[in-house]
Amino acid sequence: MSNTAIIKAVDEYAVHDGPGARALVFLKGCVLHCKWCQNPELIKFEPEIWFHKSLCKGCGKCKDVCPVNAINLELDINRIDKEKCLGVDCSKCVEACPTNALRVVGYEITAEELYKQLAKYKIFYTNSGGGITLTGGDPLHLPDFSAEVLELCKNGNIHTAIETSLYGSYENLWKIARYCNLILTDIKHMNSEKHKEGTGVPNELILENFKKLNKDFKGDIVVRVPLIPGFNDDEENICKTAEFIAPLERIIGIDLLPFNIFPVSKYEALGVEWVYKGVPKQSGEHLSRLLEIVKPYRTKCTIGGMW
Repeated sequence: MSNTAIIKAVDEYAVHDGPGARALVFLKGCVLHCKWCQNPELIKFEPEIWFHKSLCKGCGKCKDVCPVNAINLELDINRIDKEKCLGVDCSKCVEACPTNALRVVGYEITAEELYKQLAKYKIFYTNSGGGITLTGGDPLHLPDFSAEVLELCKNGNIHTAIETSLYGSYENLWKIARYCNLILTDIKHMNSEKHKEGTGVPNELILENFKKLNKDFKGDIVVRVPLIPGFNDDEENICKTAEFIAPLERIIGIDLLPFNIFPVSKYEALGVEWVYKGVPKQSGEHLSRLLEIVKPYRTKCTIGGMW
């Protein structure tokens, strides 16, 4: 029987997160809880309901059908009382909403079903030098499903990539990595205590997995550093990151990712106050200084991570 997972969506034509034209599969589920997470709707493994206030017309139909009185029309951020809400097993409010302001995020799919959907666009991948990328969430936290999808794609001669934190057992990591042509992975902080403060987990396992992958993996690895203001975007941390990467020959490039201010709408849709709301991204001058630190360690260095 094919493995299943909950995914948010498949972006069937993307030009980032790997070379060429690609399909990006957004898996739900991650055991890290990064305070700056760009996709908070993908942290939980199960489907959930979110509310986009910009689409709401205030008709009240959602409140009328709610069997547990969990909706307060006077609120924008916390319109749905999560303590009362019956969740997606009910979804009557979603069905009643005429403007799609209320939506279920996530649906179940088997690995075989997903592969059939991806394989339809094989000609585009082949002609552009592209392929598929499993992202999320984190494919590493759904190892059986991810491995099955990647194996099917690999056997179908489709270029395969994943985006992962590397936080997991090496057994599960290798179960997935052996079917990958490319691994995109973050280094969020070189100090373990700071890493745990920002993500909920320490970094020793992640750094150890980097070293093991460098020995066993035959494909390419690209390191991405999400630059979070006041957390890891100082010159000392970037220097230590570059020094760690230096002896790892499988790493072909380093991408410095400027802080992204736009996820605030996603947090609001989930009824969560984002701690980074209103925090500005780094200046061009600051980013250029960090890039100059990294350049001596790898010939391929970018700001922004575009391919």
